[in-house]
Amino acid sequence: MSADRSILIIYGSQSGNSEEIAIQTGQAAIEHNLNPTVRAMDEITINEIMKERRVLICCSTWGDGEQPDNAEDLWEAANSETIDSLDNMHFSVLALGDSSYDLFCESGKEWDNWFESKGATRIHDRVDCDVDFEEPAQLWSESVLKKMALIEDLKDSEPLEEVVPIESVKIEKNIEIKSTETEKEITVEKSAKSQWSAKNPYTSYLNQNFVLNGEGSGKETRHIVFDLGDSGLEYKAGDALGVIPICHPDLVNNILSLCNFTGEEIVDTHLGECTIREALTKRYEIHRLSKKWVMRLGEYLNNGSEGIEIKIIRRKRISEENGTILLDWQGTGDGDDLPYGYEEVGSISDPSLVLWNELSSNGEAMEDYIWSRDYIDALGDFGNINFSAQQFIEGMDRLKPRLYSIASSPEFEPGTVHLTVGIVRYSHHGRDKAGLCTGFLSDMCEVEETGIGIFMSPTRSFVLPEDKTKDVIMVGPGTGIAPFRAFLEQREIDNATGKNWLFFGDWTEEGEYYYKEEMEDWKKKGVLNKHDLAWSRTGNEKVYVQHLMDKNGEEIWKWIDGGAYFYVCGDKSRMAKDVHKTLIKICSEHGNMDIQQATEFVETQMMKTEKRYLRDVY
Repeated sequence: MSADRSILIIYGSQSGNSEEIAIQTGQAAIEHNLNPTVRAMDEITINEIMKERRVLICCSTWGDGEQPDNAEDLWEAANSETIDSLDNMHFSVLALGDSSYDLFCESGKEWDNWFESKGATRIHDRVDCDVDFEEPAQLWSESVLKKMALIEDLKDSEPLEEVVPIESVKIEKNIEIKSTETEKEITVEKSAKSQWSAKNPYTSYLNQNFVLNGEGSGKETRHIVFDLGDSGLEYKAGDALGVIPICHPDLVNNILSLCNFTGEEIVDTHLGECTIREALTKRYEIHRLSKKWVMRLGEYLNNGSEGIEIKIIRRKRISEENGTILLDWQGTGDGDDLPYGYEEVGSISDPSLVLWNELSSNGEAMEDYIWSRDYIDALGDFGNINFSAQQFIEGMDRLKPRLYSIASSPEFEPGTVHLTVGIVRYSHHGRDKAGLCTGFLSDMCEVEETGIGIFMSPTRSFVLPEDKTKDVIMVGPGTGIAPFRAFLEQREIDNATGKNWLFFGDWTEEGEYYYKEEMEDWKKKGVLNKHDLAWSRTGNEKVYVQHLMDKNGEEIWKWIDGGAYFYVCGDKSRMAKDVHKTLIKICSEHGNMDIQQATEFVETQMMKTEKRYLRDVY
């Protein structure tokens, strides 16, 4: 195909962003007199890719540095099959990720290194995109296409000196895309896909929304049931549901009041023009500060904004015990006219600039500052800066959907999808706060009354074994129980003969034993063969799921050695790491392996080769 002007654009996508970019790049390729073909990574083989001279890769990163679901098989094939030299190929990679994760854009980096290792020529440096990906993606697209159009004449792979942004193009999916000027077509080959997505969510209503915790629990965990109506949305046990949150109106109103906005000011956003009230409600994350937004404050603090002065005019303190007045002072705040015991912190003349200089020069201080702070906190700290409405939203993070592991089998209660959601609530900086989406679901969504945007996020990896005779071990403390409730429902419906073993834990049995009646019923029916419970706040010692795994190490090894699948769902920062270490320890002690051999067995054989160690961690 190298004799013609063909270019292959492949994408690995979880939520649709990489797919959209790939299609848009295909559209732009026509203007460069190229013949584009856009294909998903699960709809092409390595052998097909090897035939191409021009290849562009758009790939997102999923979970803990993992390939997206539709890229996993191709990535495995790329690393297991014998690959001839690709020295006649020119390529470039656009990587999408989220810099809040440790392995930022890891999947794109892996593809970039793989093509280079096979001798392909990198015609343009890889571009790593954060959550605000549109602009850098457009710049990459135009720049790389200019070079791809000239590969017959290029003698090196130096990037273009000039990068010209392309104009955004509205892409209609699942149809042929044509250029009226060139009469060429983009070939887009992909499987049938729901019309509902993160950018085009289905409006659902709740059938149920109730608290799972027992009386006296210090947690708020809810069981939430969405009605799928006539959406045609389909899912399987192991999939996730995307939920589009809405920012709380009280938070929006407070921001508008502090900035002296009416709410009707028109602003230009990534989704077009709207009022600033609409922007703060449905288009931007306002529950947590953006680092980019804080960094931009410097231009307002340094360039022309008036110095901020603090004048203490009264200080009064009253005893909470008996109401007596402990301190009552009034003054001007000038000179020595200050209350006894007053200590100046920072710079009275311009404390906001002192704070900003510290944050902008110290990355750790910045991370500490934005943690648990929202825009109301920042406006209090930096003073009433004279923002325009447009200036205020610039640098804010765009509102992102939240993904939740589905807690139901589609066959158990058709037409619905169930979630197990831990509601985030905390007090910080003198104010009670809630997680954006969990607070939305708990406090703002009334059963059968509130429209909520949803879409499915399917998985190809975190699924039950096709062989229903295989045993299954599940480790899911807290809300990590969600997919395993779905698994057990599905195993019962399928009359699976393989055994099921669940490790579950939380604070107390009285307060956090979620779905207790269902679990007890499954044990009576023989669906749940073994059920180990860990309570961390009962008794003198804290007991976690990994402790129970260690205690049952010999039997766990017998199951694994017999071909059992091992699943983990929940917190990745601590629980998943502890479970991982414990599993390696079990395989070493009971499988007659040293630690290195056990690690290789778990991380290579079980996870990558046999794919029977599967994780859904967050």
